[in-house]
Amino acid sequence: MITKTSIIKTIRQFLVEQNHKKSQTDRKKLENANLSDKEELLKKIADYDEKYRFDVWIPNAALVLAKQLYFGTHISRGIHSSSKGDNVNFQSAPTLPPEFVGSQLIPKLELDANGNAAALPLAGFFNIIVDAEKGVTLKELLLTDDPRLEGCFADDPELSNQYKVCFQNALKGDLTKPSSDERNKQILWVNHPAPQEDNYTCLVPLHPSSLTNHFYYKINQLRYSDTNKQALSNRYKKDTEQFSYTTLQGIGVTVLGGTKPQNVSQLTSNQGGRNYLLPSLPPIFKSREQIRLTEKQTTIFNRRLAYACRDSFNLLYEVVGAEKNIYPERDKRKFALELIAQTVLMQVERIQKTYPAGWSKDYSLNEYQKYWLDPGRAELDGEEIFRQHAEQDNWSAEIIRQFALWINACLKWRFKSIQQDFATPEYNQWCRDMEQAIAAQARLNK
Repeated sequence: MITKTSIIKTIRQFLVEQNHKKSQTDRKKLENANLSDKEELLKKIADYDEKYRFDVWIPNAALVLAKQLYFGTHISRGIHSSSKGDNVNFQSAPTLPPEFVGSQLIPKLELDANGNAAALPLAGFFNIIVDAEKGVTLKELLLTDDPRLEGCFADDPELSNQYKVCFQNALKGDLTKPSSDERNKQILWVNHPAPQEDNYTCLVPLHPSSLTNHFYYKINQLRYSDTNKQALSNRYKKDTEQFSYTTLQGIGVTVLGGTKPQNVSQLTSNQGGRNYLLPSLPPIFKSREQIRLTEKQTTIFNRRLAYACRDSFNLLYEVVGAEKNIYPERDKRKFALELIAQTVLMQVERIQKTYPAGWSKDYSLNEYQKYWLDPGRAELDGEEIFRQHAEQDNWSAEIIRQFALWINACLKWRFKSIQQDFATPEYNQWCRDMEQAIAAQARLNK
């Protein structure tokens, strides 16, 4: 049960521990010190005793340290360790959609702190537990302005309230005039569809220190808990109970603050500057360029397919328009044709995988393209003739011929003044390129 008496007792115990932590080296030296050193050590110990007296440390913490330390769940120095931008204390209800992860999902965000390193004990003071059973901290009582804090920081009620307000202001931060820093990143988020309106919101991303700290210790708990270690050890022991264990692959590590993570923040210092990174998997895009076949079209090689290959065709047009028969230009032409062939084969593969077997029966495509685009039809009952032709006919040579004619037609349409230049040699080159692309795809599909 939390009472005024229990809170004061906990604060006094914290100060005793801080005193012992700072003075324990001198106290140990005192045991074996000679007379000349003993006087100096006793003076240093007396100074520590004076510093950590309740009525000395609390006023100094409220009036001095609280102005030198900056708290928040999202910190500016996580972006750059020398940034002097404001931190933000973010508290929000868990309203995120299920596919997103954010600070909203953590029930109790740990407040981080940075500023003057000499003032960091104040962060430990705020984190002292005043109710061990429920895990309630002094910080939580301050943020909720708990009435049980009345008279806890000084015998004089007015003075105690003054100190309490100083502590609360330090925890909440003053964002009436938020400040950034030149070392912070900035994102200009457009508010108006017309850029000429110059209507933007300047976003300054902050490091989600509380979220990354929670994630860091969660990973460590999963990896290094006694239960997990025992389960891993049992794998190599016979006649021993085997139970599940956790392995985490592909976890990266980034270090903030270099050799001085304490310059970033308290939580970062507690982690040794280490932050875990999850694998950054590339998104799976569904192409909008998938061509659509109609029942009346007689060939796949048309303007619609050319549009799907437009980037590669533009590169080819650029080479043809250069009118330079030199090695770099010929290499560019070869590369452009390879891209066109690969794009065509990619479109064909999509048709083969997405259209149901036998779909080509109702379409007007030439028979060679039906063999190519609808291979599943050969496996259907009643399609013996189709299967026989697909297996025996050298239809791939006809597909290559149609591809080359299509390339020539596109070039003649684009360069009407030099149509006669796209003759047999060019046609033969397009055939070779398509033949090589089909062979390469066949090797990959084996």
